[in-house]
Amino acid sequence: MTAKTEVTLVMPGMAAIVGQAINQDAIPSSLSKLLGKAKLTPLEQGLSRCLFNHFSQQPQIGTDLPMAALESQQGAALSLKVDPCYIHADRDRLLLFSQDLALTEQESVELIAEVQPLLEEVGILKQHAVKSWTLQLSQPSNIDFSALDDVEGKAVETYLPSGQDKRQWHRLWNEIQMQLYNADVNARRIANKQLPINSVWFWGQGDFTPKGHHWATIWGQSPLLTKLVEASGHQAVHLLEDRLSSFTKGRHLGLLTPLNTEADWQTQLQVLDKTVFEPLWQQLSTNRINQLTLQIPEFGQYHLTPLRRWQFWR
Repeated sequence: MTAKTEVTLVMPGMAAIVGQAINQDAIPSSLSKLLGKAKLTPLEQGLSRCLFNHFSQQPQIGTDLPMAALESQQGAALSLKVDPCYIHADRDRLLLFSQDLALTEQESVELIAEVQPLLEEVGILKQHAVKSWTLQLSQPSNIDFSALDDVEGKAVETYLPSGQDKRQWHRLWNEIQMQLYNADVNARRIANKQLPINSVWFWGQGDFTPKGHHWATIWGQSPLLTKLVEASGHQAVHLLEDRLSSFTKGRHLGLLTPLNTEADWQTQLQVLDKTVFEPLWQQLSTNRINQLTLQIPEFGQYHLTPLRRWQFWR
């Protein structure tokens, strides 16, 4: 473990705020000072990829993320995620949405029954959670998939499976959509003014070897973070307020809860400034933190040391 005190804070949902010049006056004082003094480097990775890379021995640089291996504890080459989703036709493109799709246990069972016969040639579909299914492949597939988070809300065309077996998987994907179009479960969902589950997304294949005990402490809340903590043998995730008063030597990782940008995000940001960014600034000023990294997925990383904090010309 490093002899220094290094703190990494992942800040999801902040790209739209920090990245727009119109919002600069709304950034509160402590956060503004941290960002202003820090060295900024670009970061194209989304939240899930950022979290994976904080726990993975090998950087996750491919198009996919090894979620199936993380969830099912099966061989990476024979595990694949199959997540229910809604495909929306927008002129000449198809947009994919998987978040905020309320799905009951019974609906999940019915949807799997609709889809499973089409997948018998490649494997067996199992329900891991209500909205999370795993396909146990009968043999390894020569294909490259794309992580679901990278596709969310975007046109799917450039993210479809690629590789030697791509035609088979494109065909399966289209057949599943046709099967789900007339499914009774979707007729009921539409009658109840809910979006239909009219497609699935294949993803999550790959190897995952966690680096154990890399972090002295971890705080934050998210299902993915919890899985990564458990897989890597770290201690339980702590509450944020338990960690900011004083840091011991070592590496510390924190995950902020995303701001609700549809509500009063400026007030939310002011609260974070007092409870999170001001304590970080104070500890950096007194050399109790040797290195601070503020990581904003899909935007950039801000690196700050006590020396940079005192350089008045920055």
